[in-house]
Amino acid sequence: MVTISAQENVSTEVRKPVFWSSLDILLIAIIMLSISVIWRIIDQFVLGLGNTWMNILPSKLFPLLIILGFFWKYRRYEIDSILGLSKKQFRAQVTTGIVMVILISLLIDLGGTIIYARFIDPAYPLELHILNPNLLGYLFVFFLINAFLEESLFRGLLQNSIKTRITPNKAILISAVLFGVWHAGWPLVNGLTGIEVVIQVSSMIFFTTILGLLFGVYYEYYSSSQSLVGPIIAHTFFNFISECFKLGPEPVIQGPDLIFSTPELMIISLVLFFGVFSFLLVIFWRFKIEQIASLCNDVKRWIIHKILILFHKIPTQQIQRNKE
Repeated sequence: MVTISAQENVSTEVRKPVFWSSLDILLIAIIMLSISVIWRIIDQFVLGLGNTWMNILPSKLFPLLIILGFFWKYRRYEIDSILGLSKKQFRAQVTTGIVMVILISLLIDLGGTIIYARFIDPAYPLELHILNPNLLGYLFVFFLINAFLEESLFRGLLQNSIKTRITPNKAILISAVLFGVWHAGWPLVNGLTGIEVVIQVSSMIFFTTILGLLFGVYYEYYSSSQSLVGPIIAHTFFNFISECFKLGPEPVIQGPDLIFSTPELMIISLVLFFGVFSFLLVIFWRFKIEQIASLCNDVKRWIIHKILILFHKIPTQQIQRNKE
């Protein structure tokens, strides 16, 4: 009996990894999303951690660790292909991520305010507010963890799992909408009521859905579902800059804010938003990261070639002047 019991225990231990390894990826995505949503609701509405220096870090860190731990133990071979945590085309991914940061954060978030102050209302104060300057280092780590969670969950796990049932474009759309709804809680946390909360929630869902579409197209087409390094970089700095550095006299609130002091400023920001996002969507839809990397290498070689020619000409010209 002891021998039989021991054999059954060994058999059970052997079957467990097989079960988790063969479990449908869409079911895994639903489980991980549910864990993340429940933890987020508790941190935001029950514990009110958004009003503390720590912010809602537990709902970012622990779901991420659960996802990474699960895949490391049972489906390690899918960390690259399903979660998008791959170093393929790493340099090009980083470069594209930085370009997105410049276009989204600097041009839209800060650029719209600067354009308004310089050309529409010169009296508009360009005051730079740094929120929680003593916590900037912590907040950067917070937003980095947040980007890893949201990109690996929504663009990686969800988008890839939904894609097993329907077309990639529909998977991108569904994942982006879920990503938008994921952010709907902040206006409620900030105490808004009535029509104001409806407008803010709708705006939050709409704009974050657009961002989700951009990152989804990037991952599926531009990156060929290889890596989410670019979106993780852009996501991290976008949140860090938009939530820690506020330009202008608008009220500052926790979480993303979509408050404009004048209609003109809102129009300028919206024009920049749709212009930049349309441009990036076309680029990510039509081109592959390998093409952009090849183009960048060609440009780099051309610049180096011109510099070498320039430095070759300078000594020759100096020698000719000395002879004269």
